Amino acid sequence: MKSNYVKFVIVSFALMAIVSVNTSLSQKSSLREIFRQGFESTVDKEKPAELGSIELVEGGVSSPTETKADLFSKSSSGDAGIPENAMGVEDPIKDGGGENYAGVYFYKPGKASRERTYITIPIKKGKEQQTLKKGLTYCVEFSVSLSESSKFAVNNIAAHFSKELPASGGSDPIFTAEKIMKGQGNKIYTGFYGWEKVCNIYTAKGDEKFITIGNFDRNESTQFTQVKKPKESQIDQLPHAYYYVDNVIISLVSKPEDCPCYNANPQKSDATYSTLIYTNNPEVTEKMSVADKIGLYDVYFRFGKASFTENAKEMMNLVIEEMKANSAIRVEVQGNNDATEDKAAEIKATEIKGDEKNDYEDMDRKRTAAVIKYFVSQGIDAARLIEKNNGADVDNPKIDSENDDQEIQDAKNRRVSFKVLK
Repeated sequence: MKSNYVKFVIVSFALMAIVSVNTSLSQKSSLREIFRQGFESTVDKEKPAELGSIELVEGGVSSPTETKADLFSKSSSGDAGIPENAMGVEDPIKDGGGENYAGVYFYKPGKASRERTYITIPIKKGKEQQTLKKGLTYCVEFSVSLSESSKFAVNNIAAHFSKELPASGGSDPIFTAEKIMKGQGNKIYTGFYGWEKVCNIYTAKGDEKFITIGNFDRNESTQFTQVKKPKESQIDQLPHAYYYVDNVIISLVSKPEDCPCYNANPQKSDATYSTLIYTNNPEVTEKMSVADKIGLYDVYFRFGKASFTENAKEMMNLVIEEMKANSAIRVEVQGNNDATEDKAAEIKATEIKGDEKNDYEDMDRKRTAAVIKYFVSQGIDAARLIEKNNGADVDNPKIDSENDDQEIQDAKNRRVSFKVLK
């Protein structure tokens, strides 16, 4: 009996091992990598000596607009080096080589808004051109890391598939909604010092031979947030969103849920509305009158919000100091919102059920009320504060119509301003 039991146990373990191996093989076959580009191999093993050198990468990698994307390498130094370079500090991803990565401008504001870069990669197996198969599902992923040189972080980081090269070297950005893959939730990627995956499924049309990485939406359709660079960074922040890019991977999957990042119910994104908050840094001199000083201390808000940033509190405290030092003055507190908030309130009104509140309604009044409440809490008599609400009717005189794109103009209009009354 003991001998038979031992045989049974051995046979059972053997069957379990076979099942385990078969299951493992089955799982492996459900996610079959067909393409990977890690920017590791360069033509004639040449090292990038300057920015704009992405076309050194083997395999026909190109940058389809006038301004070229960048290549960084451990074998280089200076602007194109790793880990330190002109845009910041970042280590490469070890998986796939760990020597090189690329860099792309996904956003610039104002007049520079058209200065974006892209990376176009032929989908190849070895040296042979591949075409995605019609109706098949692919898991598409690439990794990004925000550089410390970036004043902004953005969403709409995407991959575009095409039959031909998407552009012919012109200076204009590439705007398209066709054959686009964005990460699930289309979130804003804000991470310094570390890699985040942009990943989703893509169903092929059947003629895709190229994949291009970039932002294919206009500025007014892209969600932004202003970021504070890490304290240890020595890089100057500039008005752009620049990301390092690595490990572009396409895998064939038998069903969407085989893609590691797939989520049948992705978290909804508020991508319709901007998260940009303008920061007030007024230049004040001792020669200015009290009225002129107070008139410079505007308080700025996030879209649909009446809560205060640290910069907003700083501006209010400066007004409060002047009012305490000059007890006779009264101040008009002027609330403002942008036109997009009015439109959002109209849309929300059609969706409200029961006693639900309209978060975007009367933003000018909500902001004025919040500021006056703060002033009173700091010892200012409410009788010295005169409320005035302008809605979206009064544009901020600090708007630079030539250089500020619509996103920044709206951010400058989401404000409370102060005026000394005579």
